[in-house]
Amino acid sequence: MYILNETMEDYYARLNFEANRTFLIGNRGKINYIYNKSRKYFKNASTACEVGIGDGYLLRLLYNSGLKVVGIDISNYVVNRLRDQFYEEQFDIKLIQEDFSRINLQTDKFDLFFCLDVLEHIVNLRKAIENIKNNLSIGGLLIVTLPLNENLNNKMVMCPKCHNKFHRIGHYHSFDSIEEINQLLGPEFKIIQMGDVNPISKPSEVIYHIGRNIWKNIFKNKTTRTIYFIAKFNKRR
Repeated sequence: MYILNETMEDYYARLNFEANRTFLIGNRGKINYIYNKSRKYFKNASTACEVGIGDGYLLRLLYNSGLKVVGIDISNYVVNRLRDQFYEEQFDIKLIQEDFSRINLQTDKFDLFFCLDVLEHIVNLRKAIENIKNNLSIGGLLIVTLPLNENLNNKMVMCPKCHNKFHRIGHYHSFDSIEEINQLLGPEFKIIQMGDVNPISKPSEVIYHIGRNIWKNIFKNKTTRTIYFIAKFNKRR
């Protein structure tokens, strides 16, 4: 169903929720993986923020772990849908609809900031990182997943009507090295943990990852892979 003046973000979100797509449910393995990797840091945390909230799965995990939680998403459709769901579930989770590169949260400080598969979607990425720095407590943690070695040109498509070219899943940035990520974060952050995201739950997935690593090592191929990192925020320089 076509909706007049619907934003691209709302269109994609509506498809994920209403068109029997398995993307949101399929993404939960990755979320569980990152949640378990970062959970040991929760003992000194009381507040958490997630940017790009999907179906609210991570927000629920964080809330149930005893944290005060805020979710931010650019999609009005997502925020309204989850706000109704959280009300019915009696979850006291604050939701904000806004482009994170434009938001002002000066009164809020968070101990944990989650950006899972989000940074590559933000046009003004440097402004978004500045917003994180402004709203992360000293000693707080930024927890991120993103694609490494992605060739954006391989997923570019063209609208048949307006002939506008765009990435088919809305990526604006690619990341080719850890050094590049460190430069983006700046000296205020120190990466304390990182690795590949391998939410393996089935024997077939084990075989896939073994074969993928063999292929990469034999041919030295820069295949796209999803990595995670946890970066500690020291102080503003």
